[in-house]
Formats: sequence, C-alpha cells, structure tokens
Amino acid sequence: MSASMTLSRAFALAKPRAVAASGKAAARSAKRAAVVVRAEPEASPNASISSSCSIDDPASCSLADLEMMYIDSLWNYYNGGAFTLSDEDYDRLREELNWQGSGFPTLRRYEVSFVSAAISYARGEPVVTDEEYEDLKRKVKAAGKRDDVTALLLYTKGQELLEPDQYARLKDEMAKLDIDVAMRGATCTLSKTSDVLENDSGTVFKMYAALAAVPTAIGLVPYLAAAVFGLDLPPAFGLGFAATFGLAITAKIVDYTSLQNAEILKGQCPCCENEIKQFFGGAEPAATMTYKCQVCGTESVLDRKALKITEAGGLKSA
Repeated sequence: MSASMTLSRAFALAKPRAVAASGKAAARSAKRAAVVVRAEPEASPNASISSSCSIDDPASCSLADLEMMYIDSLWNYYNGGAFTLSDEDYDRLREELNWQGSGFPTLRRYEVSFVSAAISYARGEPVVTDEEYEDLKRKVKAAGKRDDVTALLLYTKGQELLEPDQYARLKDEMAKLDIDVAMRGATCTLSKTSDVLENDSGTVFKMYAALAAVPTAIGLVPYLAAAVFGLDLPPAFGLGFAATFGLAITAKIVDYTSLQNAEILKGQCPCCENEIKQFFGGAEPAATMTYKCQVCGTESVLDRKALKITEAGGLKSA
C-alpha cells in the first residue's frame, strides 16, 4: 500500500477500507505481533498501555488503553517514525474507538504538531519558528472543545520526553492557553485500583488537637498569673480550668467553622492512582461528595457511609 494511502487513512475518518492490500503489505501485517509495541522503551508514568491489552481482542483493553495505542501510533507516524500498527489493526482500533464514542479517532495533524512544538520549546530546542508556533496555538485555542485530546497528548508525551522542571514549565505555559495538562481524554475505570476508602482518623485527631492548643494555653494564663503573684493554687485546679476552658472554646470554634462530625476519607484515584483525600463534616455531613483529582482531573463520587468510590469518570463501580 502506498505512503499516500497510509497517510490518508490517518486523516480521513469516513474513508472506506481498501478492498485488498498488496501482497507485501499483507505479509508485513501477518508478521506483526497482535499486542502493540510502544516506540519508546519507557512508558509514561500512569499513562501506559496495560500488558494484557491486545488489539486482536478489544474487550481486553480499556478505552484508555485504546486511546493510548492510537496516540502512540499516530505520534510516531506524524513525527517521521514507523507506524506501530498494521493497516488491519489500525482500522480495527479506529472502529473500536468510534464505536465507544471516543474523540480520538479525529486526532488531527496540527494537534500533534502543536504538542511536538510545545515540548521542544519547553526543552529549549524549538523546532518551529515563533510565527509557526503562534499559529499552532491559535488553531488549538480555536478548537476549545478538543482540549481533552491536546491535554492528554501533552501529558503523556511531556512526561515521556521532558525532565521534571521542563514538564513544569510546559504545564505553566499551557495554563496560559487554558489547557490543563492531564489525562483528560483517557477514560478511567475502577477495575485496576481499589475502590475502598479509609477513614484517616489520625489526621482528624491532629486537626482537633491543633484547634484546641491555643484555647487551652489561654486557659492556663490565670493559673500562671496566680503563681506569679504568690497565690498557691493546686495544679489540678489550674490544669482542670485550662482543659475545661480549652474544650469549651474549641467546641465553639468547631461549630462556627462547621468542623463537627469530621471525617477525612482517603483512597486512590481510579485514573492516575494518586492519593485522594476528602473532608466530610458539619452538623449533617453529606452522604456522598464529588472529588476532582488535582492531577488528572477525573471526578470521583465518594460514598462516606459505604467507604467506597462509587463512580469515576462517569462509570459506576461494579
């Protein structure tokens, strides 16, 4: 199959598949492994394809896996590398993504070019002129509804190709374009991480202790003042007064700030696996609360009574 035909496959979504491939292309496709091999030997943190995922059996892959396959294959192709999928596997992958409602089968060349240029600028080695870079920025900003696609491209390739300080600069620069670099595009499920939440009672105790420290110290003032002026008061009286005063004032502070019945639940983000910590409290604590991960932006529904993540990324826990 000619290079022009392969190129058109990467751009045209509605184009029908060729009826027959040349003998050379068919032989090449037959020799390729069913499991996609990433072009880079090191996978991006929290953004790698599951080892059990095979394009021959799409049911073995999550939507996130399929999107990562697609990103890798077109990234390599658009950047002059070898296409990591056979023609048949590429068609199967694209059809599966379309069927699952993913936006990634419409990945556009300018989006890959923009990400490549942004990474190069963050590294201090620009590959395009300032005018070309600004033009790519305008295109990306104009297509605001596709921010998820660009954000995931920047996240995966930025972590794969940049040093930590360079990646931080990239995130800051993209924030100016209202692009939150994270795993926005990949759909997350609850199957690969625990959906159990734990009550972080230690942190709650430290919070209450910190609130009580100042009022209790103030409660000791009368006893210490009496000792200075020569009044002999029993230590038990001084400590008892300080504790009573401290507890009374702390209770008022807790009620005023709605910190009563405090619980801090912690768990693991079903998408990026970073720690989740959510405070529940008040006169009548909420039964559930939606938590938005600060790393990947995935929204998870936390159930306080069941101590479980009941929903994440729009998918319910089994």
